[in-house]
Amino acid sequence: MATFSKFFNTNTNITMLDDLIPSMGLPAFISAIVLCCVGFYLIRKLSVDTKIPVRDSSKNHNWSTIEVSSKAWYCSICDMFLVTGIGVFCDCCGVCACPEDVKKANLKLPCKAIVSTNDVQLHHWVKGNLPLGTICYICDEECCLEPGLNDFQCCWCQRTVHTECLDKMGQVCDFGSFRNMIVPPSCVQVARRKGALNKHLLLRAVKDPGWENWTPLVVIGNKKSGNSDGAQVLSEFRKYLNPVQVIDLSERKPQAALQWCVLLAPRPVKLLIAGGDGTVAWVMTSSYKMDLDPEPEIAIMPLGTGNDLSRVLGWGKENSTDFEIVKLLRNIQRARKSQLDRWKVELVSTRHLGLRIPTKTLYMYNYLSVGVDAQVALNFHKTRQSIFYVYGSRIFNKMLYLCFGTHQVVNSDCKNIEQRLDLYLDGRKVDLPELESIVILNISSWGAGVDLWRMGSQNGRSTQSYHDGILEVVGIYSSFHIAQLQVGLSTPLKLGQAKHVEIRLKGELPVQIDGEPFEQHPSTLQVTYTNKCSVLVNQNPDE
Repeated sequence: MATFSKFFNTNTNITMLDDLIPSMGLPAFISAIVLCCVGFYLIRKLSVDTKIPVRDSSKNHNWSTIEVSSKAWYCSICDMFLVTGIGVFCDCCGVCACPEDVKKANLKLPCKAIVSTNDVQLHHWVKGNLPLGTICYICDEECCLEPGLNDFQCCWCQRTVHTECLDKMGQVCDFGSFRNMIVPPSCVQVARRKGALNKHLLLRAVKDPGWENWTPLVVIGNKKSGNSDGAQVLSEFRKYLNPVQVIDLSERKPQAALQWCVLLAPRPVKLLIAGGDGTVAWVMTSSYKMDLDPEPEIAIMPLGTGNDLSRVLGWGKENSTDFEIVKLLRNIQRARKSQLDRWKVELVSTRHLGLRIPTKTLYMYNYLSVGVDAQVALNFHKTRQSIFYVYGSRIFNKMLYLCFGTHQVVNSDCKNIEQRLDLYLDGRKVDLPELESIVILNISSWGAGVDLWRMGSQNGRSTQSYHDGILEVVGIYSSFHIAQLQVGLSTPLKLGQAKHVEIRLKGELPVQIDGEPFEQHPSTLQVTYTNKCSVLVNQNPDE
């Protein structure tokens, strides 16, 4: 200890290092260095907070590489035509630059301000590179008819004007048609985090601008989701909203985005989740654990493979690569508020290797299954986690599912599952025929769009609802039966409806909850109603 004190004393001369190494021995010295490095890494990991990070727009633009598009791009500094893949653009304000002029653009052209001390927001005009077919707000004529940097667009209200019409525009910006979703810069308060780690701005407070029907929209998603479609989605929303309203889940956990609900309470917040069913469930569970009041009103932009909850709520089965953000924002504005049942799943394990495993609590919103479909999902999940999984797309993922499903037709790993578990509906044991899977449904979509409960005759059974506090339970005979259900050539075995479902596993079986699979040791799965969470239903799903 004295040796280490001597080494870390700020007054120690550097020459003492030569005396230190022999006294410690080279192996011990190397071990000390390794220990320090590991300690630094752990401290850095543990110091990551759930506060919302804020990019300092006063320093640099948020540059992205220009991808293939139908419109021409020009450097905002030298007016040079930019070749696709060579130039960059700021996805917050729209400024473009060639590689030689990036530094000049950062110095000369201000980016979209996320924080401001001025209560009056002026138009932030950006010259040229307007979207195709834009119309001048003053004269109703088309803009950018000539090649090069022509005409202007405000990166807040998105209005476009001819150069000669610019003088006729007022200086004050009203934030345009999506004003009630935008957090104006004057309402954002940030604080700079001090210390050697995590040097960035953090969102400290959000003021109410006093606008009628103001319900800010927060967008969260993973830029790596959907074959990197998530990056494009987040980029588009930075253009229309205050960039601080857009949060990347690859950099922050959901708790960071949900801090908006804490800062704005009791005012409600609309939350757009760009992702699949697993991401949506992750955010909803985080919201519940944070005990938010009110909880955010959740809309979905489907980026996953199945997207069953998105289908049920009218947000579509998948996201198009050329999606229209204006249409989506309008649909969110008009969306109807509804409630979705939240179910608690308690996994009470029996003794394993002589040890009692602690009870695990999860939450379900879509469905829970035990058996062959969970096995297929588990095989796919393991493949996606592999280092050899280098290419991802919806079509490729569906092909993988098909391959694993075909594999289960031959292997039948979950054959005679009725002998390996007991099912209880509201305390009543159910006699099971020969099955390979049991599915507990909260919504009317399973397996990428199959409405299991509505298939076949109802036989006096009540209809299905995602906010009635009742679950529907069905049985599936085999992996081949799943394929028949996908194309409507068969019907599932309807086992009943219940407010409380219990499954007692006698052996190890695959389980999936909202598309997240895992192997479960012998245990008791108890599914009970918890409460309801707020969701937004798209009123114009066909637009």
